[in-house]
Amino acid sequence: MPIYEYKHTSKRGDTCEDSFETFQKMSDKTLTKCPVCGNPVEKLLSRTSGGVDKLAPSRLKELGFTKLVRRDKGVYEKE
Repeated sequence: MPIYEYKHTSKRGDTCEDSFETFQKMSDKTLTKCPVCGNPVEKLLSRTSGGVDKLAPSRLKELGFTKLVRRDKGVYEKE
C-alpha cells in the first residue's frame, strides 16, 4: 500500500501536526478531513524514488564488472 501525505488547509487541531502521512489503497478515496481533528486537508505531491538500477546488465561494464555467459559443456565466455 502506498503512503500518502496530507496537509491541513486551515487551522489544525491541538493534537495534530501541520502535515501527516497515511497508508491507503490506491482505490481508496482521497481524504478531505483529518482523521484526528476533522479539519479540512489536501493531498500533497511527494517525490518518488525512481532510481536507476545500478547493477543492470547494461551498466556492468561501466562499473568494472565482466559478464560471463555459460556456453557449451560448461565453458564460460565474456559477453
